[in-house]
Amino acid sequence: MRRCLLSLSLAGILGAQAPLHIVSVERRGMPPYEATDRVYGLDGGLPQGLHVGDRLRVKRVGDFQFIGRLWITELRGDQSSARFEPVGASFPMKGDLAFPEVLLWPPAVRPLNQEPLALVQAPLGTAEAPPREGIIYFLPQQAEVSPAGVRKLETWVKAWGAAGRWSVQVPATKALSPSLLKQRAESLQAALRALGIQQVGVETEARALESKFDPTWIRHWD
Repeated sequence: MRRCLLSLSLAGILGAQAPLHIVSVERRGMPPYEATDRVYGLDGGLPQGLHVGDRLRVKRVGDFQFIGRLWITELRGDQSSARFEPVGASFPMKGDLAFPEVLLWPPAVRPLNQEPLALVQAPLGTAEAPPREGIIYFLPQQAEVSPAGVRKLETWVKAWGAAGRWSVQVPATKALSPSLLKQRAESLQAALRALGIQQVGVETEARALESKFDPTWIRHWD
């Protein structure tokens, strides 16, 4: 019975999270355009409780698999603009759905024969939320941050804030020399410091993304 009530409660919460729709896809900046330079318009804004920096999961109508996340960069009344954080090769299109990310905390269930006072426990540690992510592309064998890359960093610092923890994640791949990866990480660290981010860590991860350019990830934790 309790399991049924909990299921109904969670279903009600999820049902209340009405998805937003992608109503426009705009390319900004100078050509050649990159897929990550697109700005996506959503049919929701302040009235729907959105804030700059909020993240939404994106999926196609009729599909169950999410293709990535949008993060809100601008609010305009009942509409908003967002950038995309891909998890694969797919990118959003007009008509796709965007679901606000929510944390669900189901109530603790006490055993029938347990005294209420026995439930008092030491506070549990709070799990760290996943980081926001953005992608900077480098030309093959180049380590300089492009003007488009600098504009991306400026947008992310403005949207995410200079506080919190920042990191540059370079892919661990045999196709790129360690010295080149080190130079790229240092270039991004210098660009972020110029924007007011004093401490920028460096991570190495076996990670890839299909592209004719070399990706490097920028990560931020609140």
